[in-house]
Amino acid sequence: MFSKKMIRFPNTLAFRLTFWYTLVVITLITIAFSASYFSLKKTLDQNIESDLFDDIIEFKILYENEGLDGVKQEIEREMRLDDEERLFFLLLHKNGAQIYSSDLSHWQFLPENPHIIKQVFSSGESTFQTISVPEAEYKTKTIHGLISPDVLLYTGESVEEMQNIMTLLSNVFITVFLIVIPFASIIGWLMARHAVKGIKEVSRIASEIEKGKLDQRVAVSAQGDEITWLVNTFNAMLDRIRVLISEMKEMTDNIAHDLRSPLARIRVISESVLSDDNTPQEFKSAASDTIEECDWLLQMINSILDVAEAEAGVLHITKQKINISQLVQDACELFEAMAEQKRIKLVCRLENSCHIDGNIQSLQRMLANLLDNAIKYTLANGQVDIALTCTKQSIEIMVMDTGAGIPENDQARVFDRFFRCDQSRSHDGCGLGLSFSRAVARSHGGDISLSSCLGKGSCFTVKLPVTV
Repeated sequence: MFSKKMIRFPNTLAFRLTFWYTLVVITLITIAFSASYFSLKKTLDQNIESDLFDDIIEFKILYENEGLDGVKQEIEREMRLDDEERLFFLLLHKNGAQIYSSDLSHWQFLPENPHIIKQVFSSGESTFQTISVPEAEYKTKTIHGLISPDVLLYTGESVEEMQNIMTLLSNVFITVFLIVIPFASIIGWLMARHAVKGIKEVSRIASEIEKGKLDQRVAVSAQGDEITWLVNTFNAMLDRIRVLISEMKEMTDNIAHDLRSPLARIRVISESVLSDDNTPQEFKSAASDTIEECDWLLQMINSILDVAEAEAGVLHITKQKINISQLVQDACELFEAMAEQKRIKLVCRLENSCHIDGNIQSLQRMLANLLDNAIKYTLANGQVDIALTCTKQSIEIMVMDTGAGIPENDQARVFDRFFRCDQSRSHDGCGLGLSFSRAVARSHGGDISLSSCLGKGSCFTVKLPVTV
């Protein structure tokens, strides 16, 4: 059995606006055509009835002035001027006998209407009737009317001309429909895109901000009060968020800076206690633990300050021309022993002569953080690849591992300060390595991106501009 795939239309505001605009145009055209069609049909039908009734009046006057012979001559003249298939005349006596008729060879199956004839003779009023003649393509509009108290005229006219006009109108409608609807859809699409242009710009800027570019703002353009209000509100919200984040970072950096001095004093006191021979052993153990914890806190504080400096862009003061190929090669050689110890295969694929202007110490720490994480979270018998590619515009450093991978919900936050995934909490660290690495990349005019699949591994890609 074959599965039927349902057609899924785009669920975008632009598509919905285009759809409804086109639907409104189709509805209006259909209503306009229907009103025109039935109005014209009614008018033409009334005209035919009016012509038939005028014939009764004319033949009645002719009968009064020239008698039956005059009526016959007029019928013959009418038939010579018109088509026998389109028109017929039949004169009937009050007793039902046929007095005279035009050529009825094409009207052999005219229905007999004795009750209508009787009604007309008794009331004196003309009666209209629409009939379908067998073997005739079009219907016929007929009238029974008295031209004298004893003579009835039964005449009819084919509605072929009216039907041709209505068919022509239908064809015109179909042609207009097939031409107008595509144009209406295109115009509707352009109008919808223009209407949602401001919303799309807000979405684009929001996507950039999600990547950490908090300085982005939506340009205000004349697209209506609603869009302008949305843009202004969105920009105001971004300004407020940026101020709050800046204040939080400043507070964190100040706290880290202020904690460094008392921690250093605590460490010095602990070292003096540990070096004193008269200190009991249990106090020495406590002092040793205190020194270890102080070292860890000082390392974390220094890392926080390093991240703050990198994000502030002060690393450019020590930039120099660096052979990034050699830098990556040195990093691979440095971590090769660590990889062998965990039985992890470390593969380096490098291009030669890739140079950038940068701070060598910060770039070394960035590469060390990425390689350390890759080896740390890759199990034994796994593999870590580092690849360097260089183009005229930029270089890319890809660090790929076959480790545990990062859950999709956590991937957007791995570069945040102090953030650690659940599987990372079993390893040493404070959650600042990737924050520092991204800050270093951005201070060099580049960035770091992540692609990861849970259970299969991760790939961090560093993209930096090439020195011309």
